[in-house]
Amino acid sequence: MTERNESTDADTSGTHDHARGSHGSHATSHDASTQLSAHDAIALDLLIEHGFDLDAAIAAAPAADATIERRLRAAYDQFLRFESYPVEAPDASLVDATLARIAREDAAQRDRLRFSNAPVSVGSSKRWHDFIALACAAILLLSVGVPVMSWMQGRNAESMCASNLRTLGTSVASYLQDHKSLPIAAGFGAELANLADWSKYRNHKHLDALVGGGYCAAGCAACGNDTTGEGYASQIPSDAAMRTWMGGMRMPAIADRNPVIDLSRRGRVIGTFTMNSPEHGGRGQNVLFTDGSVEFVHSPILMIPGSVHLPAHQENIWLPMDRSQSEDGLDSPSEWLGVDIFLLQ
Repeated sequence: MTERNESTDADTSGTHDHARGSHGSHATSHDASTQLSAHDAIALDLLIEHGFDLDAAIAAAPAADATIERRLRAAYDQFLRFESYPVEAPDASLVDATLARIAREDAAQRDRLRFSNAPVSVGSSKRWHDFIALACAAILLLSVGVPVMSWMQGRNAESMCASNLRTLGTSVASYLQDHKSLPIAAGFGAELANLADWSKYRNHKHLDALVGGGYCAAGCAACGNDTTGEGYASQIPSDAAMRTWMGGMRMPAIADRNPVIDLSRRGRVIGTFTMNSPEHGGRGQNVLFTDGSVEFVHSPILMIPGSVHLPAHQENIWLPMDRSQSEDGLDSPSEWLGVDIFLLQ
């Protein structure tokens, strides 16, 4: 990687010399301003070579160079912002048209091909042309069709999960209307008071009460992609959580599995607290809000409306806020402020 950067620097230097000769010092200043610094170039190379896995890139960085690690984290955070930038969904008709055109080309090639037992003469090039065309069509199908199908399957899974969350939101609203409280399991108060570690607490049992009460069908409390049995992450049924449902505000209430809690329960190292749920390939997570709407978000850091307890602010829905109003990890439950959005399964 170092050799490649040195070569690039040499090539760029030559380009700058030519620019000075043609356009003067202004061109030189403009070209120099568009270069990455050496540390940024190394950090970007490391992220690309390790598939944008921040932990792997940091592990591969020179141990003695702390600047590289800082630039790695800065570059990774910038790419997260790019990923969360809202874009228009691709036109489904374009996907259908592409697949239909591939199918027509494949059928036309099959119709033209006629194989026989006669030996192929060296001078007969038409058969080779057909073979090459068929090979090109196969390559096109693999390079375009497979990614398109994978994308469609992923979006279908996201859509089914979102539909399930809307049903779950309707179930919670019905439960609230009937009981004037959130679904809550017996003995919850004493259990929370004696809690020593968030990773040892199972919050999903409160959503299971919806199934027991007939408010939704079995399996409604988990995403269809969840193979762990942990279920959706949701608010702990506290007075603060009750106010978010009853206060007419649009607050995050239930979401796909919390990856920070998931890794903690498995005894795995947590590289970053801003990772997405594993349910949808790390692309993001479906979030049910207290107004019944569902949104697929590409980052766990969301803007939270202001309330009597906290002004409008950005918040990580995977982490509890401690009494100093900071979210720096899975602090002890006794340090939890109790008025933030903390979704736990």
